[in-house]
Amino acid sequence: MTIDEQVQDCARRRLAIIEGQVRGVQRMVEEGVGCVEILTQISAIHEALRGVGKVIVRHHIETCVTEGLQTEARRQHQDELMDLIYTLSK
Repeated sequence: MTIDEQVQDCARRRLAIIEGQVRGVQRMVEEGVGCVEILTQISAIHEALRGVGKVIVRHHIETCVTEGLQTEARRQHQDELMDLIYTLSK
């Protein structure tokens, strides 16, 4: 199943902001800005990426997982969800 347009638009907007943040960190490195300031921005980027992931995971659960749990392949979808939870919790 593909991601619907509303989720795509939300993810694109967030990713565009993240792209700008990454360019900002690159400039900070090139300009010799202090480590703490750079690391603070990197932490903000990580959190922003987690936010994009949260939007996509929610969509996945609301669509693919919900539909999959109602089929004969229920166990496969449960395993996939467990693997996803494990991967995201690292």
